[in-house]
Amino acid sequence: MIVDNFQRVPYEPARDGRVEMHSGLSRHYPTLHANLVAQQDHDRNVGILLAHPTSDFLSHFLLRGFAEAGLPIMGLNTRYSSNEPALLMERAIADVGSGVRWMKDELGFEKVVLLGFSGGGSLSTYYQEQAETTTADIDGPPLVPADAVMLVGAHSGRARVLRHWIDAAITDELDPFSTDSDLDLYAPDRRIPLDRQWVERYRAAQLERIRRIDEWAIRELDCIAAHDSSDRAFVVHRTVADPRFVDLTLDPSDRLVGSMYGDPQRANTAAGGLARFVSVRSWLSTWSSDHTGADALKNLPNIAAPTLIVSLLGDQAAFAEDSRLMHDASPGSTLVELPKLNHYLVDQPQGISTVTDECRAWMEKNL
Repeated sequence: MIVDNFQRVPYEPARDGRVEMHSGLSRHYPTLHANLVAQQDHDRNVGILLAHPTSDFLSHFLLRGFAEAGLPIMGLNTRYSSNEPALLMERAIADVGSGVRWMKDELGFEKVVLLGFSGGGSLSTYYQEQAETTTADIDGPPLVPADAVMLVGAHSGRARVLRHWIDAAITDELDPFSTDSDLDLYAPDRRIPLDRQWVERYRAAQLERIRRIDEWAIRELDCIAAHDSSDRAFVVHRTVADPRFVDLTLDPSDRLVGSMYGDPQRANTAAGGLARFVSVRSWLSTWSSDHTGADALKNLPNIAAPTLIVSLLGDQAAFAEDSRLMHDASPGSTLVELPKLNHYLVDQPQGISTVTDECRAWMEKNL
């Protein structure tokens, strides 16, 4: 029988005096919530840890599938679960460290494997890089390296995603309707397939927009310090405009037209769009491609642990090229490409066992 075992994992809170969360419970009783899903009589040779920077993974659709395959797995929420605007990746990986120690010291697992799904991919690679070769300033106890890393349906980092998704047409960051019509991906007269020279100009304009926000955020750090302030919140408008959403000839795969949200044009201006609400500190730690440490393409070359990369070729969020570039960045890694499967395996019930079978076979060979 498969059993859910709720876990309360203590963590070391930040001591800088900045208030990251509204909840007094979270501030006074710092606890990470986790769910170990396993067969009642599971062994403790190897356990899997599944985490995401901000999403609630306590009931992730892969948990039961891994448990049914005989692989105990714990979904872990960081302190930033449902608190994305305040996210600092350095503190998120400290929370992963709390989870790894908990699985080894409290639950008794001899080995722990990190499973990075979606945005959990770069969380896992950043953690493992820093656990093996510490270069960043991380709060709390030293990070304990995991015994292996598996990336499933993972992109190479939130900053790299935003760098490809952000709408290049914006001309005024304070006005979501101020746009350059020549760079409007969703213009009614935009022809598909997209002109490749236009795509090059669009990609360059996307990066320019990211760097304009970077420059402003860095200036704001000085302003924040001058006013003895904690942080500054702001809005990033129109962030769901990757040309790959509308043109399947770009980075060809098995995916359908559209985005993981459905209609990308509607999502582009929605409140729930990517990186919509953010702070200056969070922007630089998470969303800036030039400043974040959570970048799988930079992390993977520094990771010695065995690494598996599973690409879902029907994915509209983590594209085929993402997985191939991560494989190139990690020469000793294994790349598996699974046809047709979409990001959340929606209406693909066989997809879960397909993923878990691949992971189990790889673990048996590499652990």
